[in-house]
Amino acid sequence: MAENILILSMTRMGDMIQTTPLIRGLKEKYPESKITLLVTSDFASAVPLIPNVDDSIVLNFKQFDISENWEDQSWIKVYRYLEESLDDIRGRNYDLLVNLSHSKFSALMVRYLDIKNVIGFHCNEFGDRMTGHPWMQYFGVEVFNRTYNEFNLVEIFSGSAGINVKGRSIEVLRPQNQPSFDTEWPSNCEDVLIGFQAGSSLEDRRWPAQAFANLADMLIEKTNARILIFGVESENKVAEDIISLVRNKDRISNFAGKTSLGELSQLLEKCEYLVTNDTGTMHLAAALGTKIVGLFFAHAHPYETAPFSPGHLIFQAGISCAPCSYGVHCNNIVCVEKVRPQHLFSAIEGHIKTQSWSLPETITSDSEVNVYETAIGFDMNFRLRPLVRCGLRVNDLLRSAYGLLWRASLDDKKVIPGNDFLGVCEDLSQEYDCSDIEALAEQLEKKYLILDAISKLAHAGQRLCGKIIKGASGRKGSSPKIGRFGEDITNVDKEIEVLGFSNPEVKPLTDMFSKRKENVGGDNICLLAIETRKCYIDLINESEKLQEILKSCEGKLSALQPGYISHSSINVAVPGR
Repeated sequence: MAENILILSMTRMGDMIQTTPLIRGLKEKYPESKITLLVTSDFASAVPLIPNVDDSIVLNFKQFDISENWEDQSWIKVYRYLEESLDDIRGRNYDLLVNLSHSKFSALMVRYLDIKNVIGFHCNEFGDRMTGHPWMQYFGVEVFNRTYNEFNLVEIFSGSAGINVKGRSIEVLRPQNQPSFDTEWPSNCEDVLIGFQAGSSLEDRRWPAQAFANLADMLIEKTNARILIFGVESENKVAEDIISLVRNKDRISNFAGKTSLGELSQLLEKCEYLVTNDTGTMHLAAALGTKIVGLFFAHAHPYETAPFSPGHLIFQAGISCAPCSYGVHCNNIVCVEKVRPQHLFSAIEGHIKTQSWSLPETITSDSEVNVYETAIGFDMNFRLRPLVRCGLRVNDLLRSAYGLLWRASLDDKKVIPGNDFLGVCEDLSQEYDCSDIEALAEQLEKKYLILDAISKLAHAGQRLCGKIIKGASGRKGSSPKIGRFGEDITNVDKEIEVLGFSNPEVKPLTDMFSKRKENVGGDNICLLAIETRKCYIDLINESEKLQEILKSCEGKLSALQPGYISHSSINVAVPGR
């Protein structure tokens, strides 16, 4: 029973809003608990927007940006500030800590706080990296396997605390007693109020100012729209650039750098639509009920950070390199050129008329544009529904198969319900062109061989662990022999790692295996071998389960195709007859 809960969310405002289903779930699970949110001063102003938070702690590192407060430039002053802050936190006797930050700094903080029950990234007494809970282990490897991930960060955060997010959405508290901005522009009931968030934390993720300007003119001239541009003070230049390019300057207002978060919330709530890059403003608007037209470029990936509520539209370049891998700097950002103002205008105009999203006629399967609608699936889980009907690829099927696998594996469910198989296959059949399923089956045969190879190596590792357990627990255990078994395990692990690196489609499995082994610690050889053997068993089970899922989906997709003929012996054509 957790009575005093500390949540570390030392990243951005959007991430804080994405924790709201987790926080509500913890409050429902432990109704008498006190929940404290630990944030940095950069985003402390967002804390009043987060419901179900009883208290907050702010680490103010911005003070050291001011030379007067740090005249001797001594790191000792920073250390003393951090030590005093952490000592104060440690004295508050928290019994559960959820670390949603994945930095080394946060891991060291968690170790210093010495809280008994920790979920998320931390380190042991030797400084070794540790990650509590399977969902947080998945969080640590997902970033390297983004092609095969279908989970939103909200699901990952919530799953780490055992919170079921089915049917939940992100939420924020409505601002109270904020001044009205109605006098800032002459409006009437026929105006369609549309917000633009043209900035973002990384310039690579921004749609060009000219594209925003062209879209603004289309919306103003053809839908009687009035445009409000949002952003922080540093994004004011982007807003001014857009206004300088717009023909209808009297129908556009610049609020970049002119609002508090409460005032921004008030304005967003008045907007019918927000056209936005992947930003915290996007999540805030979605939580307030404003329809989102989201733009995902460079590193931004809609499967990870799309607004976690149904009924929003997402645009992303449909090119092989999208999204970029983290840490990659692209010197030719072509993805922003694939999504065009006409695409967004057609979608918004259609939604104004019908109150539903449909694929713009200007976009086809050859347009190199992905368009998704956020939706709630057949199983009440959040999902992205693709509106562009392309041919089903191996990676699409693998992503769906991994979704089924991880939902069961990370929640320690032994069986995947048959209805889930059928539901996933029906979605794929409706949303993709699956007519070439036989060619896909040929590609999958090669993947099955790789999965068999992984399973075979994992069985070898399992047997070696058994020998170590027997040798370490027996009276005649030989240390040199046990040492050789340990060397053999190292070689097996290297082979598993190589298979993952050379076959990206199985790397999620091999990475999770490595992440689990990171959490095996101690100096008791027998216990170490027992825990390591569990890692091999998990890898065996997941390799076999993934193969089973793929084969089942392959069969069901074939059966769902028009004109499908079962390959039973009675229907097989025999040459010469």
